[in-house]
Amino acid sequence: MDNRLATPTSLRLGPAPGWAAAVHAARRPLAGGGRALLLWLHGGGFTGGAPADTPQRAELLASAGADVVTLDYPVAQPFPTALAAAFEALQAVAARPGQLTGTPHTALFVGGEEAGGNLAAALAMMARDQQAPQIAGQLLVTPMLDPALGSASMRDGECGGCECQYAKGWQVYLGDSTRADHPYAAPLNATRLGGLAPALVLGVQGHPLNDEARRYAAALRAHGGCASDLTLASLNACDALTPIHEFLGQATRRALSTNPA
Repeated sequence: MDNRLATPTSLRLGPAPGWAAAVHAARRPLAGGGRALLLWLHGGGFTGGAPADTPQRAELLASAGADVVTLDYPVAQPFPTALAAAFEALQAVAARPGQLTGTPHTALFVGGEEAGGNLAAALAMMARDQQAPQIAGQLLVTPMLDPALGSASMRDGECGGCECQYAKGWQVYLGDSTRADHPYAAPLNATRLGGLAPALVLGVQGHPLNDEARRYAAALRAHGGCASDLTLASLNACDALTPIHEFLGQATRRALSTNPA
């Protein structure tokens, strides 16, 4: 694995003028020879954040074997603004996977952290409901999925009150309670979770969102889905690199054997 920092390639995705994005090339191969192309959505609690704020996430994912497209989606706007932008970007990525990875043997993934994990989960639902694009897997890292903010990990983290960053983020994203009823807005409240792409859901010890990450993976399994959840000591490479690499490799092989390029 090459440990030197690489300069990402800039591009714009979706209808003109498009959304700003950057491509970080994979830094290691996946077993089986396929490539994993991952649309990655940053955190920020729906109120802020940008890909440039957490370059180590793109580095981690590229080191795990993904060709990573980091999207600068709109923030501090109500549902479904960010999700609509992310879906436009996903469709644009799906239209040219070989151009971004250099090979037609490419499987498409969605992933994100915190608010970005929410958007990634919703993208997997949209892809299922619209029967396109074909998603090989979803990687959700401490995803922000439940506006109720009533989990034990949320209470242990002294979060959930009106001044909590997550409460503020949900207020911006949902506005009134009617938006919370939409399954794309609050995926943990969805009643139809079957037929979704395989998922790896990562939590972190002591993180306020850890319980809802585990609950979502359990809900996916209860609906017949393939979902693994892990609670890591940290999101550093020493803890996260191996499970992400293995998930990408397995899901890529599965997708390409089912739908050969």
